[in-house]
Amino acid sequence: MTLVEKELFETESDERDRVRREIDVEASPEEVFEALVTEEGRERWLEEPDREIHVESIDAPSRLSWWWTSEEEPFTRVDFEIVALPAAEPGDARTRVTVTETAPRFPIAAMAASFALVAA
Repeated sequence: MTLVEKELFETESDERDRVRREIDVEASPEEVFEALVTEEGRERWLEEPDREIHVESIDAPSRLSWWWTSEEEPFTRVDFEIVALPAAEPGDARTRVTVTETAPRFPIAAMAASFALVAA
């Protein structure tokens, strides 16, 4: 798979903090999806080896949602939308991947800590 370009980077603030990116990849939607759902593919493509991932939903090969975290980072939700693009030449495969990462505005860890204080 070859990364073609990063087209969009935006941060929105409404009820949650959100970052959205659109990336065009020289690969089929099935190849992109396989890279996201396998540990080997994620390590190669996302370069986030120390993240714990909890898959929320799968609609192969067009959508994937998961929650991920690490020791240094809180849980965030990541949604992938995978769409085939018209080929520049016959036999070429191109795919647009829209990645939206959302952090809940209400911090779950803070809520859990407050329950521990109340129970004590």
